[in-house]
Amino acid sequence: MRILVATTHTIPAYSGGWTTPLDLFGDDHQAMYVIRKHRAGTRTIEGIKCIGVGVTGVLASTWRFGNQTRYRLVQWLFRKSLKKHFKQFNADFVLCLDPEAGYSAMYSDLPYAMRFHSRLNPEHRGPDFVKLMDNAAFKIAGPTTHVPGTISLAHNQDLSRFKYMESLSAKRALLLTSIDSIHEPELFIEGVMLSKTMKGDIVGTGEDRDKIVDLCKKTGGRVRCLPPVPRLKVPELLSNYQIGIATVKEISPIVYQMKVNAYMAAGLYTLAKPWTHIATEAPDLIGVFTSARDMADHLDYLSENWSDTLAARRNARDWIHKHYAVEIPRKRFNEILRKEFPSKI
Repeated sequence: MRILVATTHTIPAYSGGWTTPLDLFGDDHQAMYVIRKHRAGTRTIEGIKCIGVGVTGVLASTWRFGNQTRYRLVQWLFRKSLKKHFKQFNADFVLCLDPEAGYSAMYSDLPYAMRFHSRLNPEHRGPDFVKLMDNAAFKIAGPTTHVPGTISLAHNQDLSRFKYMESLSAKRALLLTSIDSIHEPELFIEGVMLSKTMKGDIVGTGEDRDKIVDLCKKTGGRVRCLPPVPRLKVPELLSNYQIGIATVKEISPIVYQMKVNAYMAAGLYTLAKPWTHIATEAPDLIGVFTSARDMADHLDYLSENWSDTLAARRNARDWIHKHYAVEIPRKRFNEILRKEFPSKI
């Protein structure tokens, strides 16, 4: 099928909102993206045509006066772009990754379905939300997204991209992350610095990047803040590390962090917060920490007893491929499409 993906925040080649839909489609479907908060214009990225609506800068911020006018303009631009590119792409339907994208598709009278990529904010549950759900061809969400009335479909990535490696020693840890307060990059820096010899890198971008770059400059080179890498380069990146860290605040009882799956598939030993999905599903395969001191103690143990973790790393690789293979949600997704669009697939 030809699927037009509508989204508000996705960063092409970097975001989970780019990786997981494309890996879900695989070779079975063709995709085009329309992204509201992306610079205006049409580009081809990883062979996928990507349209930026141009809601950036002043248009993306709240106006002190006339904010309703700004919002109506933004919605008009998004809907105009969706209509235009739905027709040009000859799309079968619009897959919307967030409610704002869904509203734009719904009020443009386009066939659409919802794939909730992230947890909902309270403002998304207004009076139009019921209508949004009722008019969608289908509704899917990740098991930790907590959207009632949806089919649970894991946000998996294609783990076959990651080459499993067995390092002889543990010298460097990685935090692959959005650099913001929710993902606690400061905690990573503190944990590495409290350890005896470990070095670490933060790789990503986000609203707190400049602050974290400055903090890393004060670590004497033990912690670096490196630029983000596109998703297809992540396997190469992971080959430089032995330990993968997953810091995050307890924003829900279970927090899904896709980076953990990649860490495990690539042979990195994972350290995660107790509310990260893997800590509840396979606690024997990872280390759990709640503070910088806990994290540092784990890093020291791993550095001094690395060979003892070999069995856990091999078991982690096998477990993640079994339980988070992209073929699992891909099969269910195609079943949904056959039911909802029997003449198209």
